[in-house]
Amino acid sequence: MNRKEIITLALLIAILPPAWAVISPYIGISVGPVALICAGIYGTNGNKFKDAHKIALGYLAGDIWALIAFEIMAHTPINPDLTLFLTLAVFGFILVIISARFSNIIHMPSWLTGWAIGMLAMNLDTTTPVMSLTVQIAVAMLVGVYYVGALLDKIHRILNK
Repeated sequence: MNRKEIITLALLIAILPPAWAVISPYIGISVGPVALICAGIYGTNGNKFKDAHKIALGYLAGDIWALIAFEIMAHTPINPDLTLFLTLAVFGFILVIISARFSNIIHMPSWLTGWAIGMLAMNLDTTTPVMSLTVQIAVAMLVGVYYVGALLDKIHRILNK
């Protein structure tokens, strides 16, 4: 990266993600930093907009996976450690099979990451209703891919032409 590319990227990173951090609580999103994590996977994938939709779908699938796993673990009367192990094992197995079979429409790393993000948020935030939290996580994930990831990259490319 040349000096101009570094400076423009630094300025965009200094403006766009902080703007989201300020705005997100005002629109009811308590998990705003999730967007930055999700933008990281988008960037690690090479900032390829052609993959943005399958990355976003992976995140949303992970968020739903987390909700289902959370509910199973919260309502299963058997040993919590055994429930956790079995839920993670079965869901992980199914996730890999589905995402490998449909790799052209869903991104396995973002599905795994989305699942982990969702489970973490749902386990740490015990006051927000889980359905509200699931929606908030989904919004933050989409912001991460399309605003912090794709839009920032597009602006960066335009500024450096």
